[in-house]
Amino acid sequence: MRKALLMAAITAAILNPVLASTSHDLTSLNKSKNHGVENVKLGANMDLSAVSRDFGSENGEVELQLREVELSLEAQIKPWLYGMIFLTKPSDEPFDVEEAAVLADLNYGIRLKAGKYRNEFGLLNVIHEPERPQVSLPLPIIEFLGGEQLREPSITIGKTIDIGNGHRGGVSLALLNSENEKAFNAQSRDKGYSGKLYYGYKSSATAYQLGFSALTGKNDAAGKLSTNLQAIDFRYMLQPDYASKYDYSARFMLLGEMFYNQREITISNTSKAMGYWAIADYQFVPAHHIGIGLESTEGRFDKSIKSKAQSVHYSWYYSSHGRLQLEARRLNIDNADDGLEILLQWNIVLGPHSENPFLSILE
Repeated sequence: MRKALLMAAITAAILNPVLASTSHDLTSLNKSKNHGVENVKLGANMDLSAVSRDFGSENGEVELQLREVELSLEAQIKPWLYGMIFLTKPSDEPFDVEEAAVLADLNYGIRLKAGKYRNEFGLLNVIHEPERPQVSLPLPIIEFLGGEQLREPSITIGKTIDIGNGHRGGVSLALLNSENEKAFNAQSRDKGYSGKLYYGYKSSATAYQLGFSALTGKNDAAGKLSTNLQAIDFRYMLQPDYASKYDYSARFMLLGEMFYNQREITISNTSKAMGYWAIADYQFVPAHHIGIGLESTEGRFDKSIKSKAQSVHYSWYYSSHGRLQLEARRLNIDNADDGLEILLQWNIVLGPHSENPFLSILE
């Protein structure tokens, strides 16, 4: 009931400017002539995917599907208040509210975000599926957080600190539901806590960003056992504005994350596992990328279970936000068949969304 009331309140806050503007045409909805800023913005996105997997003579797969349809509604409700709703329809599932939140700029440069959204943890967790640097989701993220990653009803506060000469820092703290099945076994009656430290620098020649994230919450019904997960994320770019109108505009980019997961299995037994992923991406001409990736993870219940993957990818941005991407990925999965998968994704953007970042470290 509380979730339903929260979603209803966020929806009403975003839709009120629309309902108050019914006498205007669609152009006036998307852009306020009096203020010259976007007020209400509608977006739509579709992902078509094709997958071929070869994991032995009896374990192959070829699949073509509409992976996801996404509709977005964003509004600058007040100069200090922004709201957004993302509705998604994964393949063979009904439409659902993927995210719905408001973001407020308060006194003393403090930001507050409330609702259900991609939480400020690590690097890839806050990036939507069609905007990931490659098609697949890295092994340690699947192992420690699952395919949906960390997307919880939450309240987050944060602040950016301008250090000067292109240097910026930041900090955020969050209270969230412990509904993630991989990390917390969906123990929703207990709350989780997360925090992140940010640091970044940008010039015309180079840019980099570092982050340290921590997450803790209970993983059993009795509330006696905990999961603690830390992540260090990094992003380094050469010529960061090489193709400024496209997503991933840098000429060269190296990015990745390292994870350390401590999961209490019993009072006296804690499994400690590590994982990492990294991607190098080179934009050899504007809108055309090639890259390589490495992944490694240990099992969250047993660190002796180890899996690895290597990948190569090619991306073509046929518009500012739409792309066609091809990825080949070699997987070595412990206690399972090794294999090769070929993934093709066509991202069709009918109207791009521009979800405001919680803290803008790299301008």
